[in-house]
Parts: sequence; structure tokens; C-alpha cells
Amino acid sequence: MGDFIKDSTTSDVLARLNKRFDPDELAEIVALQKEFQIFSGKHSLRQSFALLGIVPADKAERERWYRFLNKLSSYKSDQSENGHDRIVGALAEALEAKQPMPVYFGVHAASENNRITVTTGRPIVFSLATYSIISIPTTPARMARQQTTDTARKRRATKSKK
Repeated sequence: MGDFIKDSTTSDVLARLNKRFDPDELAEIVALQKEFQIFSGKHSLRQSFALLGIVPADKAERERWYRFLNKLSSYKSDQSENGHDRIVGALAEALEAKQPMPVYFGVHAASENNRITVTTGRPIVFSLATYSIISIPTTPARMARQQTTDTARKRRATKSKK
């Protein structure tokens, strides 16, 4: 996420996501999914999250958030599908299950695993609820900017040698 939005915005959006899909909100989001198929091939994550109000408060950050969501289709996942479709499918599966499951969004270091992963577990130590856990690879913003700068320098150096 660091390539797109500020680290503080990442924390804010993760909090919004985790609140929207927590056990206390589950009945409402399950009903919305059942009636409108919010998470399906009909809608992108950008559309679904915008509809649910899961966006940064800052307008400039909101546009970067939307770009990030669109970019998820280029991410790999722990399945054969791209990252965007994996998240959509995992949300639909959790919400449409016979026993719907809350969803927890987390992040992990992209340097350790560059794939979006979906697992099941208890990510909140003070809760006994079992969640579907969606984890997105991320790089801290400063580190992502440095990587972009280094790549551009290497490209320029290669170009000037020719």
C-alpha cells in the first residue's frame, strides 16, 4: 500500500475495513451481500468499498486509495487468481457461507511474501470469533518511494550507456 497511500492512511483504512466486517456488523453486511451481491464479478473493489464508505477522509488520499484498489488485479495471490479477484471471492465466500464469518484485513511485508493470502483464524487476541483473514503485501511508503527512485536511476544509467 505504501506505493499509493500514506502509512497513516493505511492504518485508517484498515481500521475502517475491520470495523465494517467485524462480528457486530456482520448481520448487516451479510444482508447487503445477499440482496445486492456487493462482492461479485459485477463490481470492482473500488465500487464496493466506495458504496460502503470504506474510503480515506482526505480526497487526495481517496484517489490514491482507488488507484491502489485497481492495482490489486496485478498482485498475485495464494490461489491461481489475481489479488483483486481473490479478495472479492474471499469476501463473497465469508459473507455467503451457511455460517457467515467476519473478515479481518491485515498486511504483511511484501519482501517476505508478495502474494495476497486468505486464511482462517483468530487474529484478535481478546476475541473468540473465528475470522476469514485477508492479508495484503505492503511496503512502507518511504521504502516504496526509495525503491521507485532507485529503479528510475538504474533505468537512466542503462539508457545513457547505450
